Amino acid sequence: MKIHKKIMVLIGMLFIAIVSVGEVNGEKKEQMNKVLSDISFSLETTHYKDLNIDDEFSKNVLKNYLDTLDYNHQYFTQAEVDEIYEKWGIQLDDDFLKGNSRAAFEIYDIYKNAVERVIKYQTKLLKNPRSLDFTVDEKLVYDREEKPYFSTKKAYENHWKKMLKSSILSLEDYEELTYKESTDRMKSRMVTRKKLLEKKTTDDIYSYFVNAFLKEYGPHTSYLSAKEKADFDISMKLQLSGIGAVLTGEKGFIKVVKVMPNGPAAKGKQLQPEDKIIAVATDGKTFEDIMDWPLGDAVNLIRGEEGTTVKLRVIPSGSKTAKEYTFVRENVKLEDRGARYFIKEAKSKNSIYKIGVISLPSFYMDFDAYSKGDKNYKSTTRDVKEIIEKLNNENIDGLIIDLRNNGGGSLSEVNNLMGLFIPYGPVVQVKEGGRVSYLGDGDMTTYFDKPVIVMVNRLSASASEIFAAAMQDYRRGIIVGTTTFGKGTVQTIKILDLGELKYTNGKFYRIDGGSTQHKGVTPDILFPPTYDSTEIGESSLDNPLPWDEVDSLINGRESKSNNQLKKYLTEKHMERVAKNPDFIYNTKRYAVIQEITKDKEISLNRTVRERETKELEDKWLKITNEKMVAKNEVELKDYKALEEYNKKRAKKDQLELLKKDGEIIETVKILADEIAIGRKR
Repeated sequence: MKIHKKIMVLIGMLFIAIVSVGEVNGEKKEQMNKVLSDISFSLETTHYKDLNIDDEFSKNVLKNYLDTLDYNHQYFTQAEVDEIYEKWGIQLDDDFLKGNSRAAFEIYDIYKNAVERVIKYQTKLLKNPRSLDFTVDEKLVYDREEKPYFSTKKAYENHWKKMLKSSILSLEDYEELTYKESTDRMKSRMVTRKKLLEKKTTDDIYSYFVNAFLKEYGPHTSYLSAKEKADFDISMKLQLSGIGAVLTGEKGFIKVVKVMPNGPAAKGKQLQPEDKIIAVATDGKTFEDIMDWPLGDAVNLIRGEEGTTVKLRVIPSGSKTAKEYTFVRENVKLEDRGARYFIKEAKSKNSIYKIGVISLPSFYMDFDAYSKGDKNYKSTTRDVKEIIEKLNNENIDGLIIDLRNNGGGSLSEVNNLMGLFIPYGPVVQVKEGGRVSYLGDGDMTTYFDKPVIVMVNRLSASASEIFAAAMQDYRRGIIVGTTTFGKGTVQTIKILDLGELKYTNGKFYRIDGGSTQHKGVTPDILFPPTYDSTEIGESSLDNPLPWDEVDSLINGRESKSNNQLKKYLTEKHMERVAKNPDFIYNTKRYAVIQEITKDKEISLNRTVRERETKELEDKWLKITNEKMVAKNEVELKDYKALEEYNKKRAKKDQLELLKKDGEIIETVKILADEIAIGRKR
């Protein structure tokens, strides 16, 4: 049903009133249809990405919606999916332009019936739990995202029987419950799942549906319903009263997106991005399973009053075994998340050099204080400038800026911070509405002119990438670490009658013309990866905007001396890390995570499962002890001792841990080498 999309957008806005959504009352129906039409008009006229709203678009949207409801291809049957495609497969493009949301509710009803069918079947199995055999050598394929839907009743029920068995084994393992206690817990879980299903509102269903359309425009275009917007506003005010983590709902799990600097989670050093939270116990109560919970409900359970305790059951990234972490909720103030610094020394060519290290968790700015005219408002640039003055008084020879795990922040702060290291010039290019402009520094003053190294990793995103790219393009600093996230797009917000729309309307470009989008920033000296780029980063997301380029604002040719410098520093670095216990450990750790991630199956034989868990624990213990022995530290006797070691380490001050961080110690040596041979800028 390919149509002239621009005209249909306008026609759709005129005919909103006659669209029928039988499952919703008249007034709400008209509001929903108007919002969908408003969204389609906004995206068609102002979104950075130009899409053909045609039959192919319709099929993609339908797949997105089905995956939103049934991400693991296990609730719907193949027959149900075929029926849905027959009716809606090439219809949703027209509905999007006209503002018709009827498909959302019809398809959701099919999904709801499918979930109730599963609950009924598993409840029946639990009436005779002794019939579940845990001595049979069989496995559950737990990741079915790329698998087809089940086409026979036998295969469908066999899968859900295996799912039940796996859940029981997990409860026995995680909570050390007896078999009877585990089956009783599963019975309770069935009741909870039914209640959660009944709690879904028309707003929830409508939001799923609208976001299925928006997913085609990219990972940073999304819709928040009025209810979700209200929850978000509350969370923004209270987000620092809790564990200090940014969470998202993905494939039935509550997943950690970011750990906020100096919050309980960051101090604990246990919870990490990509970890999955599967259960929560708050204020001394028993654990409550939050699988398949709405994000808002899960966040509300985790969040709470300052000083109270919350326990999380977490499956760490790259693991199949859950861990339990305990946090005392607290308020994290803005000043607690600011730049921090220390000085380290390193020897190169028979001389000792003093190196300043600044840890920068985000590009922050207190906009509220600034708008009120507060002369002491807090900002990244002001804090770093003050730190540089202190470091200069200590006669440092060079500076390291640590942007690892820095997810970005204020664009103006990136521009201002860059101005501390160059006399003047552009910092970043921005393309919006087909026009390219730039932000730059023009105060003609350089506040620090000695050698600089910028540290980045896969979680360095957005503003961090702009800064690192500008330092690299100006040859002002060497970049070390791993390739960055690759988030190089600009978003804007449009307020709607029912919530709000966030959409991409621009892209960032380096001053050499290349975009930071998708590719990120590639360091001059690469460290071993710590995060899987297929799981984390812009390139791992659905429908990201591609990399492209605009005209360069500088001479992009690399000088011969600069190439020779990087080659020399890389050779010296590689010589050291071949024997460096921390780097060897990071390489082995990443290999273990990769091995686990590739395995999409889990044993349902109780004995085999226990053995596999023990083998994995032994593997972690082995590579940890190899590192500790190489560093002349006391070897750990068993996995329990390793867990205790990690808990004690987690209680230490983050700045003290950074002083002993293997990557920082190596970066200090790289900078000392650069200073020793006399850098030519």
